[in-house]
Amino acid sequence: MLNHTELVTLEQSLRDVTVLSVYVNGEIADVAARGKWRTELRNALDAIETSLAGASHSERESFAATRRRVLEAVDSYAPGQDAPGWMGFFTADAVHHAGVVPVAVPTMAAWAIGANVAPCLRVLKESRPVLVVVADSSVVRMYRYADRSIALVDTLEREAHVDTPYHMGRPSPQGFSTGTRGRTGADAAQRELRKATDSLLAEAGSHVEKLASDEAWVVVGGIDVVATALRGRLSPPVAARSILSPLDVHATEPQLAEAARDAASRLRAQQDLDRVEQVIAATAQRGPGAVGLEDTGRALLNSQVRDLYVTSAFLRDHSPEAESTIRRAFDEGALVEHVSGDAAQKLDTVGGISARLRFVLSDASAVSGTV
Repeated sequence: MLNHTELVTLEQSLRDVTVLSVYVNGEIADVAARGKWRTELRNALDAIETSLAGASHSERESFAATRRRVLEAVDSYAPGQDAPGWMGFFTADAVHHAGVVPVAVPTMAAWAIGANVAPCLRVLKESRPVLVVVADSSVVRMYRYADRSIALVDTLEREAHVDTPYHMGRPSPQGFSTGTRGRTGADAAQRELRKATDSLLAEAGSHVEKLASDEAWVVVGGIDVVATALRGRLSPPVAARSILSPLDVHATEPQLAEAARDAASRLRAQQDLDRVEQVIAATAQRGPGAVGLEDTGRALLNSQVRDLYVTSAFLRDHSPEAESTIRRAFDEGALVEHVSGDAAQKLDTVGGISARLRFVLSDASAVSGTV
């Protein structure tokens, strides 16, 4: 699956050529409708072919060749729970990208100059990896969940050095003092175990930081007190994209995967809402924010945009503007994010599009107009 940087690079490389952009919905609610996507895709391709009736012979031939590439590439696609969607970008002479995506997308096809990447924005959000950490006082296991599969990536174990007390050549009775100043052997052993656990959590916290350096979400579960202590060792940026989960230390990989999906959904929803509220508040205070197509377009013309946020409703209702806005944001190195849920509802009330700005311009220095 493409990441944001790869999508930007691909979109820019295809900007001046005619591209057939294809998205397939492989989510199966009814087994009887398993092949529905093929009919929907064929209808979408037929509609493009019909629209080209008055086009030049060379364009019709180019589309026909590209259509064949699409059907060859998608022929092996098997929709289902582990493959809820599929997408690809094609020209007459090449398959530029094709493959399964981790989220259902509406079946559609677009034949135009440049790739239609707008539907891919939601895919990027869903494809963000999740680090699942399960901890008790002696073992920390770390799993990575990505592309709907989960795998163990590392295990750390506590190493405690506890001397076995002896009494008359045999281990001393429980509670018998083998230490000095009234300390029992059990007390000394407990201190060593706590010290070893602290060392384990320190090492685990450092390791989680490294494994989550790709902006992965972090889910921490296991024994409550240990999981809480481990999360408390994370740096503020990583802790902000982490969550505690009631995971049992003996949870199976399918259970861990389900926890990863649920936690990622909640973390995404909260992050979306926080960002949208911050931008709206900043805009109201004439700070580093812009909302609505006109103000956001002006900010793009002034190269002010750091992050661009859009909703499904905006992408659907303002398709031409959405494409040009996304391309301009890509060119400026801005991060483009699709928001959903409560965040989308709030953003739709102000136009379905907003931006977090790098800097604020005075009215006199700002460029007027839209993208």
